[in-house]
Amino acid sequence: MPISVQAHPLSPEQCQTFEQVLRDDPEYREKLQAAQDAGDRRLFAAHFNGKRVAIALIEKNQPVLDWMVVHPATRGRGVGKDFVRLIGQALGEEVNLPAHCQQATS
Repeated sequence: MPISVQAHPLSPEQCQTFEQVLRDDPEYREKLQAAQDAGDRRLFAAHFNGKRVAIALIEKNQPVLDWMVVHPATRGRGVGKDFVRLIGQALGEEVNLPAHCQQATS
């Protein structure tokens, strides 16, 4: 079964909901909280079999990936690549990666 993507409101409840995905990445829990406080990002989640397996923040007014975290148990299976592609489909335009990601994939 492929992953599905869903946009979520950036709220305190959602920050708590994604605690499990971010359990091994405390710096991203802090970034999620900061984004929620600032209100300048859009939150997307990848779901597989009803479970959240990845989270991403996209800049509010343009399709640029701020950051993404894939659950440790799901890494190395192409979820991140599919996730970015599906976010682009949901937005109706291709998602641009930050410069440091583009260099890593070149």
